[in-house]
Amino acid sequence: MAGQLPEDIVQAIAISNAKSIGEQPAILANLALAQQIFNQNMQQQVSLSQQQAMNQVQMAATAKCVAMIESAGCKNQSSIDQMGKDLERLLKDVERIIKNGGDEKKSPDAR
Repeated sequence: MAGQLPEDIVQAIAISNAKSIGEQPAILANLALAQQIFNQNMQQQVSLSQQQAMNQVQMAATAKCVAMIESAGCKNQSSIDQMGKDLERLLKDVERIIKNGGDEKKSPDAR
């Protein structure tokens, strides 16, 4: 009798184990849902960050174009032609940057 536990303690342990086993699927489902919510939140933050970066690029390109138009003055045909050449060069630079993923070092003609 010294090595045996009382019957009520054995029954309490069995009930506790059965309860733990019964709750495990709900706990795992909650963990999976929490992980899914976390992943979706991270994806949204990355998307927002990328959108903000693109907005900054768009704003900088617009400012550069406005500055080029103002500097040309559109007073004569030669200034209009020069502005067209500058815009063409700017668009080629932007296209190269987009193609290289923003890494200037990938292009052989990087400045």
